[in-house]
Amino acid sequence: MWYDKLNFYSREAGLNVIPESDFFSRSLSEEEIRLFPHLLELHPDFQDPAQFPVPAALHLPADLAQLLTFSNGGAVLNGEREFGYFSLQEIRYYYFAYGFPKYLPDFLPIAFNGGGIFYAYDFRNEGTLPIVAVASGNLSEEDTVVLGFSLAEVLSNPHNIEEDLDQLYPIRKLSDTEKALVRLRQELKTLNEDKNNGKVDLKTFLQTKKRIEAEMKAL
Repeated sequence: MWYDKLNFYSREAGLNVIPESDFFSRSLSEEEIRLFPHLLELHPDFQDPAQFPVPAALHLPADLAQLLTFSNGGAVLNGEREFGYFSLQEIRYYYFAYGFPKYLPDFLPIAFNGGGIFYAYDFRNEGTLPIVAVASGNLSEEDTVVLGFSLAEVLSNPHNIEEDLDQLYPIRKLSDTEKALVRLRQELKTLNEDKNNGKVDLKTFLQTKKRIEAEMKAL
């Protein structure tokens, strides 16, 4: 199987029975509410299934079903890529506990990277099923990044998925003017600290301050 070469550092007993096709698209059951009463404390509006209906498209993908049959929940490590994947029931728990029906209803969380970032299937478009990374504290479509189109592809990559998310917000290089402003502000800050600590006399302080402010104004 495709997962035979994976480096499992945590394994569980395999899933014996594949659930019905609507397992993930069902609303919260009374049993789940009884087992996890805090779900409705976190999201009281989930009490009414009509308010945030779970999309019917959510289902158990074939590669995830194979993985869960081998180990129903577990952890895989490849270089810096950590994949702590959920059991079948945990997938439903995390879907509701983190408010996916409200914020990302068409995404099914299946694992954590060890740093609060979800791996999730994206069910928005029929015919394609990308696996994305999305931060657990920032659930929005704009803040997802595609990692691959199968678990085998995603888990073959050894770098941390946080690097993929970082590409959404590249660090902009400062212009020469901005660099000069940063330098002058730091110089002014140091000057004020030196004055307060008695390291510079008043005349020198005023002259230097005037020079810094003039340079800042000229930029």
